[in-house]
Amino acid sequence: MKVGIIGCGNIADIYFSNSQKYFNNFQIVACADIKNEAAKNYAEKYDVEQLSVDQILSNKEIELIINLTIPDVHFEVSKSILESGKHSYSEKPLSIKFEHGEELVNLGNSKGLHVGCAPDTFLGAGIQQAKKLIDSNEIGQINLGSISMGVAGHEIWHPNPDFFYKHGGGPILDMGPYYFTALVNLLGPAKNVFTQSRTVYQKRVVGSGDRQGQEIEVEIPTTLVSQIEFQNGALIDSFFSFDIWKHSKNHIELYGDKGSINIPDPNMFGGDILVCKSKNGDWKNIDTKNNNLGKINIKNNSEKANEPAGIANYRGIGVSETVDAIKKNRLNRCSGELSLHVLDILDSIIKSSKENKKIELRSTIKNLNYFSEDEISNLLK
Repeated sequence: MKVGIIGCGNIADIYFSNSQKYFNNFQIVACADIKNEAAKNYAEKYDVEQLSVDQILSNKEIELIINLTIPDVHFEVSKSILESGKHSYSEKPLSIKFEHGEELVNLGNSKGLHVGCAPDTFLGAGIQQAKKLIDSNEIGQINLGSISMGVAGHEIWHPNPDFFYKHGGGPILDMGPYYFTALVNLLGPAKNVFTQSRTVYQKRVVGSGDRQGQEIEVEIPTTLVSQIEFQNGALIDSFFSFDIWKHSKNHIELYGDKGSINIPDPNMFGGDILVCKSKNGDWKNIDTKNNNLGKINIKNNSEKANEPAGIANYRGIGVSETVDAIKKNRLNRCSGELSLHVLDILDSIIKSSKENKKIELRSTIKNLNYFSEDEISNLLK
């Protein structure tokens, strides 16, 4: 399938690169950006056609467009993609407003088009192997759990971090999709949330690029502490912050009535899983480095993508899986419905922090199927 990209910022590089290295069912053939130079750079680097936004939307050869614009315009751009008769796959979140996300899903359904949305990291070996263990009742019924994401702020590495600290940014809308997409994949749909928030620093200092040393204003809460109840009865505590200099808390831990499981970073594809199945017993390590989407393919540290060495990065597998779903006329795993439910969680967390009360979710979703090694193999070169 011929695919285009709208939005040629930092994240675009891994989509271009991985599409050419790993996936066998789609080809990125064109790109567009409101900044002409940004589109030109990627067009030349990856030997694709540079088009205007209007040209890429009207191009009859392109069947799907990846929307990599900033979160504040995800809705507007994805809507224009669907209205042009093309399938849409967006970076996370689906939109910054639940109502707009719902409109996109309904528009796609009405036109017989697929709506897809990142993150696709939950399709990786770390989360999928954890799902296989949970689905097979290895640790029993999940009753409790904890998730944590804390960093000192993206201004440390991102050359233009302003949108992280304005409406549409913040730790929940930025990093929440990774954690809550993983949790919904593992536990099923959420039911309600209760949140409190803080803004620790009123200004941030850009740490790299041409604007290094420049101060930017913080307009939103930068730490949110929540309780999330899932429909299966699990109660999960949640901590998201851009105010933490350093921490050693685990990314995701889930506690069942037969054991506990420690799940690797949902912003990555691989990582080790730890399982304990005896009271006060030792952790057993489960390595995912031999899985299709767990094999280490990032050898060197990448400051541009805030990415350490020695990890697995297969961003774009969600596009490939969506293309496969289109061809087989089935629902894609990185579906609009999943993304909308995750957006409902994010939106409700923010609303709860403002209103200081428990918020019932407006959406639900069917439980997702395990993404098998055979299915993944069929999509790889």
